[in-house]
Amino acid sequence: MAEKRYESDLTGKEKRHLEWEKIKGMTWKQRIGHIWTYYKIHMAVLIGILLVIGVIGQMIYNSQFDTIFQAAILNGGMGDAQSMSEDFKAYLGDDDKYHEIVLDSSMYFTGDESADMTSVMKLTTLIGAQELDAMICEQSQYDKYVDLDAFVPMDELLTQEQIQAYGDDVLEYAVRVDGSEKLQAYGLGVNQPAYLAVFVNSEHQDTAKEFISYLKEDENE
Repeated sequence: MAEKRYESDLTGKEKRHLEWEKIKGMTWKQRIGHIWTYYKIHMAVLIGILLVIGVIGQMIYNSQFDTIFQAAILNGGMGDAQSMSEDFKAYLGDDDKYHEIVLDSSMYFTGDESADMTSVMKLTTLIGAQELDAMICEQSQYDKYVDLDAFVPMDELLTQEQIQAYGDDVLEYAVRVDGSEKLQAYGLGVNQPAYLAVFVNSEHQDTAKEFISYLKEDENE
């Protein structure tokens, strides 16, 4: 008479065979439930490992690049910020493939605190990390950050020639840009009046000044 064997007595190969036989006799719904019940810890560990690998890979990839200018375009519509970034880089005559220009048009503000929370957190984080050089925004956002002394005065940033050329579009801390054909061409027009302001802690103020020139280049021609 054969001795009765318990599952704990089986070899690893026998256990895997037994498990496979169990799964084969189940419906797909039962299989999914069974796999989740018995293997969710393993799956969570695997997903965690993949995420860590992905983050490390992204960090290594990003470390190759030098962001030479970054601006936020608030309420900029569903335009093509990437193409505009590339066009501005060409305008600068910068052909270094490791130089990166970032124009972020993903943040929207509607006046509803709960609906705006994600954009508020992102914008606050970028400003706090000193990653933003400039911002294009509507009156309400402009006024908010002027009150916080966040922007560099235009008479310190621009040349007298630029101030005269832009005329009434120059404010104390911004240049009005809602007439920019560049913004319109890339579908990134902001409601009037729209202002471009440069942060006092920007490390790329010279490039920010070039960005103003870029946006005003074809205006009213």
